[in-house]
Amino acid sequence: MTQLAQGKRPSCRLRGASPIALTMLFAAPLPASAQEQAQPPAIDADAAAPADQVTGQVSTPADAAPPKKESKFHQRFFDDEDGKFDFSNFLAKGGFIPMPVIVTEPAVKGGFGVVAQFITMPEDDPRNVTRRMLGGVKTGNGSYGFGYFQSGNAIDGLISYKFGIGHGKITLDAHPSFLDGPLSYTNKYKYGILGSMLVHLPDRRFSMGPMIDFRKLQSSVDFANPLPIDRDFGRTLTTGAMGFGVHFDSRDNKMTPTKGVNAYVQGRFNSEAFGSDRTFQTYDADLYAFRPLSPKWRLGYKAEYSAIRGDFPIYFGPAINLRGVEAQRYQGSSVFSTEVELTRQLSPRWALLAFGGVGTASAGDRRLFDDSGAIFAGGAGFRYRIARKLGLDAGIDVAVGPGGGVFYLQFGHAWSFGMD
Repeated sequence: MTQLAQGKRPSCRLRGASPIALTMLFAAPLPASAQEQAQPPAIDADAAAPADQVTGQVSTPADAAPPKKESKFHQRFFDDEDGKFDFSNFLAKGGFIPMPVIVTEPAVKGGFGVVAQFITMPEDDPRNVTRRMLGGVKTGNGSYGFGYFQSGNAIDGLISYKFGIGHGKITLDAHPSFLDGPLSYTNKYKYGILGSMLVHLPDRRFSMGPMIDFRKLQSSVDFANPLPIDRDFGRTLTTGAMGFGVHFDSRDNKMTPTKGVNAYVQGRFNSEAFGSDRTFQTYDADLYAFRPLSPKWRLGYKAEYSAIRGDFPIYFGPAINLRGVEAQRYQGSSVFSTEVELTRQLSPRWALLAFGGVGTASAGDRRLFDDSGAIFAGGAGFRYRIARKLGLDAGIDVAVGPGGGVFYLQFGHAWSFGMD
């Protein structure tokens, strides 16, 4: 929900005990073959053939049908190659995963929710996944949200798409330059609708296409004295934006990339022509690169630049986005975040990683915010390959930033919500 105010896809900072805790609950019905116990054919003792004199075994007719092999439901959760705990076979059969979401984001004082992920995985292309997610979350400071999100491909992969719709309320702190401390505000979203469509060029690594961003929200602030930004609060605001993006993607895997590059530039334009009460523009230029250094080591790098211009509400300002930095803590008119991640592959399933980054937020010509200066954060974590055929990892990161330590339960790469 914190990223809904920035115009990016919503993401959750998660906390939990182990990668397996992500998918402890299941609700897929058992097939008939797994529910019915196959019974061996009965043998009439009086009519049975005499025991073989050498082996001592009872002979059976040559045309007798062999007993049926029982199909066990639990076998779907183990890999057919190495026998390890794995969800690839289960996902290939369809169904959904009720995934617990434990929020550790300090900005909303933690929280809990459940998201049901419906996954469709073609047998001939297991990484061409269609994901449908329906769920909700409630946090410790009274924020809540629920909604639906879907991503997939169409026309034999020529088009890829994402869209989501949600409703909720979020309470956060802003840090305007004219106050000594934080300013707590609440946005009640009657609706938020986000979507994008990318058309892939003949070189499938390149794509481009439109995006939409429509919201209706009621903002309020608990502050007795008049503020220079009172026009942002105590009223209903409708925003409507159309945008366009150009993208490049050579990653080997969208879930947990190990090599390749994902980069894009895009802009969204809020205008009265699209039903917006305010006229402002947002711009993003992001780069995510992954490179193997050896069979056991690989390097990841991200650089994110976000800017906002025009008559924008203060709570729409972008913020530094690093593991270990509180969401929306360092906002500005122009924000840059960069992070490096080094991964050591211990085995085909297990990996350790370390990461560190720096971000800056610039107020620009509108002195709503303070210049942040350089903000540093870093930490370490581990991963387990929970779905080999999809190339999907899960694990835990522990990060330390200016506000102290926090840890996250990751499902896919930590940068997944910024990447395509």
